[in-house]
Amino acid sequence: MTHKVCKYRLNSNGTIPDFICFDNNGFHGAFVVADTLEPSPRGKLMIGITNRNATGDFEAISSQADLETYLTSISSDWATIDHANSEATTPFNSTTQAAWAWDKLDALNA
Repeated sequence: MTHKVCKYRLNSNGTIPDFICFDNNGFHGAFVVADTLEPSPRGKLMIGITNRNATGDFEAISSQADLETYLTSISSDWATIDHANSEATTPFNSTTQAAWAWDKLDALNA
C-alpha cells in the first residue's frame, strides 16, 4: 500500500491522528478550513499525507486534479505571503499548491 493525500480532522482530544505521516518529506495540517458542523478541536478540516496502509477517520483524495478542485473550492479569498517581501501577498494558486502536495506524495511513494 502507499501513502495518500487526505482530508482529516484532529482527534477529539486535539492531537494529530496516528495515521498522519511525520516523515520529513510528508506534510500535515495544510490548507485548513473551518467546519462548523464539528465542535472544537475537530472543527477544522485539513490536508495531510497518511502513513502507508493507514486506516482511520480520513477521506483519501484520489488524484492531483481532485486536490486542485478541492483547493479551488475553498480558497477563493486566500493569498500567499511573498517570501521576498513579507508585507506583500499574491493570490493563492491551487494548481501550484496541488502540484506541491502531489510532488511530496510521489517522493514518499517512490
